[in-house]
Amino acid sequence: MTRKPQVTPAEIEKWFEEESNGPLLIASGTTSDPAEKYARSQLRVVRETKDYQLDYLRHALQPGRELIDTSPTYQRRLRWTSKKRSLLIESFLLNIPVPPIFLFERDYNEYEVIDGRQRLDTIREFLANNFALSGLEYWPELERMRFNDLPLVLQRGLLRRSLGAVVLLAETQGVGEDNLDVRRVLFDRLNTGGISLNPQELRNALYPGPLNEALISLARSAPFTATWGIPHYVEGEEDNPSDALLKNPLFASLADAELVLRFFALRDAIENKRQGSLRRILDRFMQEYANSCDNTLYTLKEQFTSLLSRLLVVFDAQPFRLPGTRRQSRPLYDALMIALSKEPSLDIENNAIAIKAALVEALDNPKHYDILVGRGNTVESVHERVTLAGAILRARTQ
Repeated sequence: MTRKPQVTPAEIEKWFEEESNGPLLIASGTTSDPAEKYARSQLRVVRETKDYQLDYLRHALQPGRELIDTSPTYQRRLRWTSKKRSLLIESFLLNIPVPPIFLFERDYNEYEVIDGRQRLDTIREFLANNFALSGLEYWPELERMRFNDLPLVLQRGLLRRSLGAVVLLAETQGVGEDNLDVRRVLFDRLNTGGISLNPQELRNALYPGPLNEALISLARSAPFTATWGIPHYVEGEEDNPSDALLKNPLFASLADAELVLRFFALRDAIENKRQGSLRRILDRFMQEYANSCDNTLYTLKEQFTSLLSRLLVVFDAQPFRLPGTRRQSRPLYDALMIALSKEPSLDIENNAIAIKAALVEALDNPKHYDILVGRGNTVESVHERVTLAGAILRARTQ
């Protein structure tokens, strides 16, 4: 049984704030003249409006035949609960106006969603009879009904309802000299009302590819979800995630994928003496290794899973937890994972008692506590942390 998540949304927000290092989209060598920058940075976008009947969307969103791509690389994960999805369907039944979606026309009659993925996925899944209504406020008699269970008059009425769409066609295509991908800028701002994506969501957008997919896959692995209190992976969750998964703050924010990234990027920074802020180190690793080959990624995934599984055994399925609060510590996670990866031949399983005692002793020492779980995010502080963690893992029963 999966434990309740120990990390709160407020804590995750602080995590991302700590690694922030200024504006997200600044290209080197950009002009300091505001007037010139304004003239160069205007996004030339053609806009038109449409109304799509739900019956049309049912066909346009069929798997394998989609005219609308609902999950381009810069999209966030699905976050709507069953109740929120049900209330959208209820809004259509009540003929309440639903906010329009925004689409980007990347080719003739081929679109990708900039804003509205949750609405489109809800429509597709309900009309495909894939979920039952729940938590309805004005149609309680429809509770637990799927689309095919509805009276025929309601089915027909629902299919005639319309969803507005604003279709955007950018005259400015691709990534320009200012490093602006028009679609991603539009997605960022339309989805959040001007609030930028968090750092890992931005990495997910800017550096799609095999590495990003590997991070997300490892974040859904059994050892990782057990460690961080995230609901375990269930087949088909990509299209129909459970409410428990959607409510998990680590999953919802992609902070789970960033935790995986931290191990690889910080280890690389130590080994190669890289400098820079934590955010710069994470960004650089994603950029440099975005298109790693399958063999490299297979090795990295096997190593990560093995290290984490071994630490789960040694620390009785609750590694990286602090005494007293029993909450997980990211710095302690970094330190123990990287330290073990540097000395994988250590027999930590047969010395588990001594290792746990050594960790308790270190955390009772104010100086060592500050090294192991302090807020220092410099490469030097991480290196010192890993060194101390290595000494703890080498502890032996006397």
